[in-house]
Amino acid sequence: MPARPNILWLMTDEQRADSLGFLGAPWARTPHLDRLARSGTCFAQAYTPSPVCIPARGCLLTGRAGSSIGVLNNHHILAPDDPQFLTWRLAAAGYQVATFGKQHYACQRRAFDLEGGQVLGDLVGYYEYKTPVDPQEAGVVRYDGGRSPWLFAGRYPGGADETPEMANVRAAQDWLRGRDPARPFLLRVSFNAPHTPVVTPAPYDTLIDPGDIDLPLDGPQMAYASATHREYLCDYAGSHRLTPEQIRRARQCYYGQVAFVDHAFGRLLEALGAMGSLENTVIAYVSDHGCHLGDHGFFQKQSFWEASARVPFFLAGPGIESSVVRTPVSAGSLLPTLLELAGAEPPAGVQYPSLAAACRGAAVAPAPVFSEVDYGLWFYRSGERYVMVRDGRWKLCLYRDPRDPRRCAGREDAVLYDLERDPGERENLAAQPAHAETVGRLVGLIDGWDRGRPIVPAQANAAHGKASRPAEASKG
Repeated sequence: MPARPNILWLMTDEQRADSLGFLGAPWARTPHLDRLARSGTCFAQAYTPSPVCIPARGCLLTGRAGSSIGVLNNHHILAPDDPQFLTWRLAAAGYQVATFGKQHYACQRRAFDLEGGQVLGDLVGYYEYKTPVDPQEAGVVRYDGGRSPWLFAGRYPGGADETPEMANVRAAQDWLRGRDPARPFLLRVSFNAPHTPVVTPAPYDTLIDPGDIDLPLDGPQMAYASATHREYLCDYAGSHRLTPEQIRRARQCYYGQVAFVDHAFGRLLEALGAMGSLENTVIAYVSDHGCHLGDHGFFQKQSFWEASARVPFFLAGPGIESSVVRTPVSAGSLLPTLLELAGAEPPAGVQYPSLAAACRGAAVAPAPVFSEVDYGLWFYRSGERYVMVRDGRWKLCLYRDPRDPRRCAGREDAVLYDLERDPGERENLAAQPAHAETVGRLVGLIDGWDRGRPIVPAQANAAHGKASRPAEASKG
């Protein structure tokens, strides 16, 4: 490992782990990312710190859990004075630090010295096209029921080079050409894709035969796992409001959009190689969370099912071994890992462990992995934390007050899955007497995690609840 490697951080939004061919999806078309992942260390069981955008991104940038930074949904904001961003440590170590694309971490302070690029561009909004399109010709899928309508899928109304993704790649290339070659860099290129609206440029929107893609797990006649599943997730974005044809088209656009993401990042990697900078560059790839696409009866994220909570996460480059790590880890370990690989010290209070040793071939010690969210984003059980722990074969999710477990809502909405026996997460074991001891042990892990770190009350954005139609902060 070079003493001061360059760092290229590639990031997507709302990307499922099964969208990469390397991780076993036969319908995926991701040759550049597959090749990169095979050359490095892939964490095949990586979980987001939170299954919504702003909390997940805040956790990645600070190295702390959402309840330790007071950010558990997209209406919460980071405090103006603390905690530190881990990117500052690289800047202090002499790194040139820049990001292009989607930022979305809700703070008055900047995590990067330079923040630029585009999120959606001028042709498409979160809720509708901004330019006229023929819905039938473009294969448009809209979600017009539930609590908020939005544009889900369709063809992009322009060429591939007109997309915000390619604009961000060009901006990153320009920055690389103009940087100081005597100093290392941390460059993040962060796409909104494949987040909704999944408007995929031709030919990628029809690249994959929808018949080749697995159908959603379960359907409208499924058994609800919990009250939250029924009253919030499916009420908000239930797949029962879409036809089977719409679901197939939406999934076709989604995996085609990931194929386009692979193309765009491939162009950036080719440019970096042409500049002679690739050999001394550590490349990290991660998404903030996944997306259901109809699995378990709904379309968005915010859940702790694998489709939403598990994310692609790998590192490649000089000194990084080629391996697949199947021990569950948190994606919150990304920046602590990069700091160690760069020879920089993390600040006090970082809660996610570095995985640098694993990148050099060491085994990862099994440990519980946590994720958390507050569904007050849509005014459902506002102020209550829904938390997940993954420990070995078991995954438990329930409401738990991190400040006072006695004030939690109880276990009536708990779900427990045995991922070894039930990888599709279809049988909730939480209420079965035979598993009471397992539930108690996992609840104890959550409470121990909470006792071992500071808990910070959430600070809501002042605009929360004032607008009749939510903006990007609500879409996530």
